[in-house]
Amino acid sequence: MTTVSVVKGEIASEAVRKAVNLIGGIEKIVKKGDKVFVKPNLVAPLTKESGAITDPEVIRVVIKLLRKAGAVEIKVGDAPFFFYKSKKAFEVTGTQQVVEEEGAEAVYLDEDEYLEIESPKAKLMNTIKLPKTLLDCDKFITVPKLKTHSMCRVSLAIKNQIGLLSPEEKRIYHRTDIHQKVVDVTLAATPDLAIIDGLNALEGQGPTYGNAVNTGIIIAGTDVVSVDAVASSIMDFEPQEIPHIRLAALQGLGEMDLNKIVLKGASINEVQKHFKRPSADVMGIYPNVEAYVGCACYEGCLAWTRVELDRLRKHGLVEKVGKINLIIGHDAKVPEELEGRVYIIGDCAEEHKNKGIFVKGCPAFEILGKIQPIE
Repeated sequence: MTTVSVVKGEIASEAVRKAVNLIGGIEKIVKKGDKVFVKPNLVAPLTKESGAITDPEVIRVVIKLLRKAGAVEIKVGDAPFFFYKSKKAFEVTGTQQVVEEEGAEAVYLDEDEYLEIESPKAKLMNTIKLPKTLLDCDKFITVPKLKTHSMCRVSLAIKNQIGLLSPEEKRIYHRTDIHQKVVDVTLAATPDLAIIDGLNALEGQGPTYGNAVNTGIIIAGTDVVSVDAVASSIMDFEPQEIPHIRLAALQGLGEMDLNKIVLKGASINEVQKHFKRPSADVMGIYPNVEAYVGCACYEGCLAWTRVELDRLRKHGLVEKVGKINLIIGHDAKVPEELEGRVYIIGDCAEEHKNKGIFVKGCPAFEILGKIQPIE
């Protein structure tokens, strides 16, 4: 039986310590002389109030616990969404300041050296490039955020693994195969400890355009599948409805059956909150946005197009773009006459590229920032 702790509390220094102690203490995981790699979720240069990034104060407590356990090197590393630079994300989130104050080292993974390693258990990637900094460490601790995700339903410990990849590789991971690919990364580099920051969280259009919610919990465990199963249940998801959790359990990474997980601290019922569901739908979202969708990837071009629509909404620009038409996917049925601007999104829709602005790619990342207000 695997053990997961759930602690209610608003103060990071108390909640994180208690959560780790309930699963046996940091000394059970980290030994004197260990070199430790800590990975938060710094998806974008945002503040903790956004609900999208790991609270720097949670990172501070983790560093203090590692010092107490006798770690000789503590490196905190991440790379945000590939449109941003790691250094900027570290600075704006406040993580840089905390890391420096606690005498740890900030590692900007978009500047790190990547080494190719073999991963024989992987389904799609039997070789994978991982940061040298991570590979040089003795222990790996992941400190994700409690939040929803429009492509993966939730972004917790397993989804946090995507931040280990280089910006170039992230571009080709965000498609329908993302569910297995995050599992493959986890098979290649399995965290020794997961501590989910749920002091506040994000619901709806995650990973960045959702709404912050006050949850006041910390979740911890050494089995990333069990930790994610408990966390997703707290968000009122069934663990088995999350593809990457289901795949990870089936492939031997851990236990997702709640009946086989020992819970310590608060029960799921005590802290459970229904999170607004994320969506990658693009049809029928706004009256001035018409979508013509053929055979298209939900986690690919549809999801990235929805991110662009979410960006417009977040900045109050939806009505200012005027009438627009989106053509997505193979064999999309499109009227002969279209009113307004036309965007053809993704390689599968290339047959319609003469109708307007063609955004190539699989998926078509370049749709992000492409739709601008009418001047």
